[in-house]
Amino acid sequence: MPGDATLLSVLRHLIDHGPLSRPDLGEGVELARATTSSLVNDLLRRGLVAEIATPSEGRRGRPTTLLDLDDTRYAVAGLEIAMDRIHVAVYSLRGRELLRIERTGEAEAVNPRALLRRAAMVLQEALDVVEDDRRTLLGVGVSVPGLVDASTGTVKYVPSLGWRDVALKEGVTEALGGRAPVMVDSDANFAALAERRSRMRGGADASSLVYLTGTYGISAGIIAGGRLWRGARGMAGEVGHLILDSPGLRCVCGRNGCFETRAGLQPIVESALETHRRPGRGHLAPASAVDEVVGLAHGGDETVIGSLAAAGRWIGLGAAMVSALLDPQVVVLGGHYARIAPWILGPARESFAAALLVSGPDTPRLEVSTRSAWTATEGAALAVLMSLAEGDRTLPE
Repeated sequence: MPGDATLLSVLRHLIDHGPLSRPDLGEGVELARATTSSLVNDLLRRGLVAEIATPSEGRRGRPTTLLDLDDTRYAVAGLEIAMDRIHVAVYSLRGRELLRIERTGEAEAVNPRALLRRAAMVLQEALDVVEDDRRTLLGVGVSVPGLVDASTGTVKYVPSLGWRDVALKEGVTEALGGRAPVMVDSDANFAALAERRSRMRGGADASSLVYLTGTYGISAGIIAGGRLWRGARGMAGEVGHLILDSPGLRCVCGRNGCFETRAGLQPIVESALETHRRPGRGHLAPASAVDEVVGLAHGGDETVIGSLAAAGRWIGLGAAMVSALLDPQVVVLGGHYARIAPWILGPARESFAAALLVSGPDTPRLEVSTRSAWTATEGAALAVLMSLAEGDRTLPE
């Protein structure tokens, strides 16, 4: 239909900027009042948009009616599969969290089938709650930390899990028995979507940003022109394997001097905890290792603080290289980087500024995400909603 593109533009604008008055919405999508009203009525009928009455500023004034995504009829779900955890969360279209379930990872679960079974069981729990709440689930986004062909839902390579060429979309769809549409992408891409929406709804310009994951390796979610940019094959963003320190340290990819070898989570915590290793202690899960590092840093351990400062300098240098390639407005440090930000951000910003070719007020900024550890999960759910606004799936009637 000729009106489909304009209908989707209205939905997308509300996803990014709501709540809005009808005049502000019309101005934002550059449509006439009558056209905007007709499209809004269509979205109201579909249950995707709702009117919200807000108190007026004047005591005797009439309440102002704003438009935003409907909060009652539909739900979207996110599933994050990682080395040490499984996250499942369900959200309303407006982003209100309805449910979250977390399960710690198990050593044997790096086997794709075993981990998929475990993840599917947790996801089934969440979907049962959605059905009990009489909401319609629009879909499930599935996040993994690695290279993903989002067009097919195939995981090409996840070093932390040892996965190669895993048909994850097919596996999750089968495990759910077709209860909901499934889409798969990297944790970096999904986290970038959540970061973008948070900034847009806060009134900031988020049309150009790079989100660095700071979890198991280093991946980048890239927002360009207000859209997620995946590259020609859908696998852009593996910046952790840019050569930063040739010949440098050996990387899991088989080369030497990769960004990850200096600024990835594992080398950061190993360096910070080197003098605190105790005989007989097993390998710590990433989150637990970061807990210990943060505790020591808060306690004033100079060795740990110095190690984090050194890592920060490498992070800044790598972020500058990414900026030289992509020229974003802002590079956002997410994941566990946010937890160690008090000790890495200053050194990172110093090396970042020193490595930029051009300095000035318009140069890229280096910032820390204010999102939670559930950012990728939230972004996975948001991606389901965005797929409707992008016209990749048919809007519900």
